[in-house]
Amino acid sequence: MATLRIVDSIMHLAAGRLVEGWALASASSTDAELLEAARRGEGEAIARLVERYSLALLRYLRRMVVQQDLAEDLLQETWLKVVERLDRHQRGRPFLPWLFAIGRNCAIDFLRRRDRWPRFATPFSDEDGESAEPVDRLASKEPSPLETLSERELQEHVALMIPLLPPMYREALTLRFEQEMALEEMAMVMNVPPSTAKTRVHRGLKLLRRRLEER
Repeated sequence: MATLRIVDSIMHLAAGRLVEGWALASASSTDAELLEAARRGEGEAIARLVERYSLALLRYLRRMVVQQDLAEDLLQETWLKVVERLDRHQRGRPFLPWLFAIGRNCAIDFLRRRDRWPRFATPFSDEDGESAEPVDRLASKEPSPLETLSERELQEHVALMIPLLPPMYREALTLRFEQEMALEEMAMVMNVPPSTAKTRVHRGLKLLRRRLEER
């Protein structure tokens, strides 16, 4: 069966541990072309996508669950779900946010099983239970965290402090600064409006700054 052939190709690639130096696939085919080939059951096409995006996805999952071995398990689970849901991907929509959204759901399911991800939030509190105003009330006259940190300082601080932040802000800063996603792409991954994605980035940066000052 076509699906089994694709799964076999993923399992073959996932059999060895992924390392940072893993080579990226050739860019000769677009994501859309590879997806069409994968829908036809061509295992090589999904293998190219696995090569192309696994390192970035692994870094994101590692930020979500912290532990490398757990991130690698979730990476494999994500790709298997991608294969199962190829027909659900809407043609013309970008593949990367869709892929990360599937990975995010896998990670959140795992964290919820361990009671490390909140299951609900009230209208006036964020997912971590912190007091928060609705998005349309967040305007402030104070300089934003982006305006108070240089680019180099920001990169250094984010890299050092992200693992210590609550999951929601850790995710937002990872997508924005490590994966370099636009707010619209982040919103697709997190299934929220772009304004909410922007709010999470700013709150995460404020929390990052506050914790740095405390240290």
